[in-house]
Amino acid sequence: MSKLRAWIVVGVAILVSAVAAPVRAAPADADAVYGALRVNSVPADYVVMVDVSGSMNGPRYAQVRRSLSAFLAALAPDDQVTLVPFAEKPRSARTSAAGRSATQLMRQLPTVADGQSTDIGAALEKSVDVLSRSGAPAVATVVLLTDGEHRPPGASPYPFTTGYQWNVLAQRARKLRKASLQAFAVPLSADTGAPLLAKVFPGARTLRITGIDRLTAALDQPKREARAAKARGLLAEDARRGLTVQWPAGPIGHGHTSFPVRLVSANRYVPLTVERLAVTSGHAGVRVSVPDTAITVPAGGSVTVPIEVGWDAGPLHFAPLATVRDTAALSLSGQVGSPWTPVIAGELGLPFAPGLSPAGHDAELSAQRGSVVRWVVGLALLIALVLIARWGRRQRLRPALSGRLVVRAGERERVLTLSGRGVTLTAGTAGVPGAGTVVAVRSSLGSSVDLRITYSPDGSEGRRESHDCGPGDTVEIGGVRFTWRDSTAVAVHR
Repeated sequence: MSKLRAWIVVGVAILVSAVAAPVRAAPADADAVYGALRVNSVPADYVVMVDVSGSMNGPRYAQVRRSLSAFLAALAPDDQVTLVPFAEKPRSARTSAAGRSATQLMRQLPTVADGQSTDIGAALEKSVDVLSRSGAPAVATVVLLTDGEHRPPGASPYPFTTGYQWNVLAQRARKLRKASLQAFAVPLSADTGAPLLAKVFPGARTLRITGIDRLTAALDQPKREARAAKARGLLAEDARRGLTVQWPAGPIGHGHTSFPVRLVSANRYVPLTVERLAVTSGHAGVRVSVPDTAITVPAGGSVTVPIEVGWDAGPLHFAPLATVRDTAALSLSGQVGSPWTPVIAGELGLPFAPGLSPAGHDAELSAQRGSVVRWVVGLALLIALVLIARWGRRQRLRPALSGRLVVRAGERERVLTLSGRGVTLTAGTAGVPGAGTVVAVRSSLGSSVDLRITYSPDGSEGRRESHDCGPGDTVEIGGVRFTWRDSTAVAVHR
């Protein structure tokens, strides 16, 4: 059981560390990048000039055919291939898609090399014609395979290795509008005219082989260069881009706030990563922090980064709607890269330094520091105090009744004990024919107490009268006499 617990602890530790560790994408190799770019769906133009003069016949020509067959079989199906066999003059050349088999392409070469001359100039002219055709791909590769020097027939427009026609041909080549144009000369013997390729295509490279059996490996370089040229064309725009920082438009409030910032990629192909992301504030009262993790932004996608902002806007103000406003200069920094960096900057040689833009942002700070709740509570308390004061004043101006009230109507007399805040005068309570009320009143808080007697002989409003009666005094209303005696005895008399 103890061993089982130990293994469980180890397993949990490994799981926690795996979850907590920042996820960083591993660097991609060239094949992975080319696969993601689908470079094989981008057509390239291949023009291969093959010397078929008599000196090539035999094992050398057989090896050339085998190597070319392997070379053509490795091309993308949509690549355009033109084989130009030449000796006294170039033979008819037909451009075809590489397709899925090199057999049909190889049928364009003669089975036997039996030409009498080697006109390299005419072969180069044919290659320029092919590259100039309408609709030709923007990525082009020219390959020259020869074992002999330039030995044209007498009617050739290129009798020498220099001259007017060579200059015209070079000018035509310079006018070709290509995104990439690579040229490779493969000499198949010690002394050949292969370097003449550079007269028409400056920058042409010579692939020297130690033996004819090395030709297959040598022809792999033009294919690799063409594939890299396709990738450069696809990545040219992405290599100049970085991440756009989209800052929130709303203000930052008092206390701790989440301030979401979006990192947006306009790339079409290249995924980007951000490490050591940091944010600083130019405001002494504003504290900011960002997650300490690596961030991956897919091509054409975006990632939202929650920036935590703390701002102390100061104490509450007396004014109920007081608002504190300020600005904070926020600045975002980080190391922007890509798993594709080794391929883009290394193998493809493209300038690649993505960044964050705009890195700075003047964030608005706004916080309401007036306490509306306090004002509401205070106002409620004030109203309550006013109401209490008014109630207290009313209570003092309308004190409780005390003493006795003698009511005489004709020969009948009744004594009422006064209590409470009011007494009703009726036939039942006071023995009077009409109706009325009795309350105690003060004219002001410091004055003496009087009785205010209101009475109507017949109960109608029209004959209702009110008179104040002081202690020991008598008032007469509607034929009824009322006398207030200062006594607390409780009695009712007829």
